[in-house]
Amino acid sequence: MTATPVFTPSKYQQAAFDWLRDGRGSAVVKAVAGSGKTTWSVRALPYLPAGASVAMLAFNTDAAKTLRTKIEELEKETGRKFPNVSAKTFHSLGFGAVRKYLESRGYRDLKPDTHKLADLCREWLGDEDNDLYGAFICRLVGLARGEGIGAIAPDLPEAWYELIRFHDLFLDAEDATEERAVELARELLRRSDEAARRGVIDFDDMLYCVLRWRLRLWQNDVVFCDEAQDTNPVRRALLKLALKPGGRLVAVGDPCQSIYLFTGASHDAIERIRADFNARELPLTISYRCCRAVGALAKTLVPYFEVHDKAPEGEVERLPLVDAVKVLGPHDAILCRNTAPLILTAYQLIAQGVGCTVLGREIGAGLVNLIKQQKAKGVDNLLKKLVAYRDREVAKWTAKGEDAKAEAVADRVECIAVIIDRQPETERTVPAVVARIEGMFSDTNGVLTLCTAHKAKGREWERVAILRPELMPSRWARTEQAQTQERNLQYVAWTRAMRHLIFLDESVEPKKPLDETATDAVGAKPAESVEPQRKETTP
Repeated sequence: MTATPVFTPSKYQQAAFDWLRDGRGSAVVKAVAGSGKTTWSVRALPYLPAGASVAMLAFNTDAAKTLRTKIEELEKETGRKFPNVSAKTFHSLGFGAVRKYLESRGYRDLKPDTHKLADLCREWLGDEDNDLYGAFICRLVGLARGEGIGAIAPDLPEAWYELIRFHDLFLDAEDATEERAVELARELLRRSDEAARRGVIDFDDMLYCVLRWRLRLWQNDVVFCDEAQDTNPVRRALLKLALKPGGRLVAVGDPCQSIYLFTGASHDAIERIRADFNARELPLTISYRCCRAVGALAKTLVPYFEVHDKAPEGEVERLPLVDAVKVLGPHDAILCRNTAPLILTAYQLIAQGVGCTVLGREIGAGLVNLIKQQKAKGVDNLLKKLVAYRDREVAKWTAKGEDAKAEAVADRVECIAVIIDRQPETERTVPAVVARIEGMFSDTNGVLTLCTAHKAKGREWERVAILRPELMPSRWARTEQAQTQERNLQYVAWTRAMRHLIFLDESVEPKKPLDETATDAVGAKPAESVEPQRKETTP
């Protein structure tokens, strides 16, 4: 039998344990990338009073499952049971209250309907309005529910326009207007609530309806919140409902890993939690994931980043793609700020016989929706419409100072153009292009993974290659808030690597299938970037 390894806490971990045992009140535990925040949270349980009711809230089912597994391992290791501890997702927490409410009104067998908003749009809107606004208002209503509009915040037109501005949303169709979109979105929110009261709910309803309907949650002595930097107003309101009066919140997260503003997370989530719960700050600043070389690079962005004293030296270097492929294996990854370069690289790898997948089903769905919006008659007509769409939208958004929207437009069009450019002559049809997109994007592993830096959050690989490193930080990030998000994204991308980080060096720029005049003429000034410390390689 192999002896169970003894857990030896770091000085920071032990200090946080001691606070749980001897202190009072709530805390924000600032945990750097790879610091073992899940391990710390579970091993904190013995330091809490016996019999205390504890809720450990995770952002997704995989994270909740990991928590439950680690709790079981701790019980076996210590011989102690924790019957009053539950590990679940925010959605599971909210759904318990929503289900109880609806079942009391005769609705049974409740399951989330992931197509709820889209179905409501098809049933209610005419074909023309659905084509122009359907996808946009579904996205907007999702963000509105995350902000608690109509539940904890007033349903005012100004709030909807602020969401559009803050999240860089844009309408693909030239004939669509924001005024009409807001009008339809507010009506869709009302219809969504009516449907929810009839038992038709989606994942956002599991959280939003708790507040909209003023439901009660089971209250706990202690609540742990994972990934606290990614919370939105609705999730933070649920944290308050889940705590007994005088209960303690332990919010674990890292403000420097805040990269999900576009999904509805608050850019100042950690600061808001600290203020709302009068929480103190506890550091977990030692990474157990990264090697010393990667840690030194991460420290240029996050000064308090440390690596474990037994961390291997590791390697950070610059290589051309052809050499990097020789060392990258099926369980490694290539990351990029934008999607289009990943697609181009995927074709290059496939041509070399290297199996790969591009993570992100929702990315593919967005490209397909853009294609359908063009209503093109053939591939050549589609390309012509895409160029016109790109030129028009880039000019419009840059004139308004909305650079992030301009960048998103250019990247999406370039993605589609790359795919069309690689289609065999016998498959140069719009349906074939759509089929290729739907088959290219997935969320599976087992081969070399290509994904955006955003999609890489929460993952780690032995070796990580950064494609087009000059794209991070984005040259479109001009506001202080946008530049902070870009630095955070750089940090997240670099710290996915455990032992080997490669910056891909392409000496020859790949031929691009669309003329770049329109986007190059924008004249956006690149934001300052942190130059990685690279190991120079010899031929």
